[in-house]
Amino acid sequence: MARLAREHDGVVFAARVDFARESELLDPMLRALRDSGKPFVMTSGTSCLSIDTPQGEWNQQSFAEDDPFDSQLWTRVRMESERLVRASAGTGVRGMVVRPPMIWGNGGGNGQVPWIFQAVPKAGAACYLGHGLNLYTNVHVEDLARVYALALEKGTAGALYHAVAGEVCWRTIAEAVAAVMGCDARSIDHDEMCDLWGKLDAPYRFAVSSRSRAIATVRDLGWAPRHLDLVDDILNGSYRERFGRAGKEREGHVA
Repeated sequence: MARLAREHDGVVFAARVDFARESELLDPMLRALRDSGKPFVMTSGTSCLSIDTPQGEWNQQSFAEDDPFDSQLWTRVRMESERLVRASAGTGVRGMVVRPPMIWGNGGGNGQVPWIFQAVPKAGAACYLGHGLNLYTNVHVEDLARVYALALEKGTAGALYHAVAGEVCWRTIAEAVAAVMGCDARSIDHDEMCDLWGKLDAPYRFAVSSRSRAIATVRDLGWAPRHLDLVDDILNGSYRERFGRAGKEREGHVA
């Protein structure tokens, strides 16, 4: 990894590894790039800013890049990795951190929206936890790619950039999924949530509020996200294209 870092003009670190091992991978690459001035962009995530919402309740707190935040125990190791990368600015590396939120677009993403679709056959409905008012700030995958390109091109050493563009609560997302799938949307409790989406993944994906703002990203990189309507993409765009046939088959079966 260190050799590859030296041989290239810049590095985007997007490996999915145990948070506890992340620094072990980052440190030798950052050492290899000392005094090179090359960009090194670490992928983190706005899950670092999660606030427990066990009943799917609304939480008004939203955080810009360097707002103070009392991180949860499970995210503190990830925050240490962020600090390691940002501190590399003092050793001649243009180290930066990008925090993506929930990613959507092209019928996919980093989990949650496809999972709600895929759980419909088992649950008989498009589901959300409790009140369904909690949310992850979100970004379209193509707008996210633009953040990385801009960071590599002109990002500031030591900077943290939020790649966030929109907000939609889980209940609204589930209701849009239900419209595509020809089913109801319904509230579920914690146990059913874990049964549908896994007791390890579900709590930090669906039982938290993670709201953030891209103040530095817009100001310093000139980023202007173009894809802002997740609900329309579910109802009329890439998600209907991917999952709509299953919805029509379901409607025919129910009829």
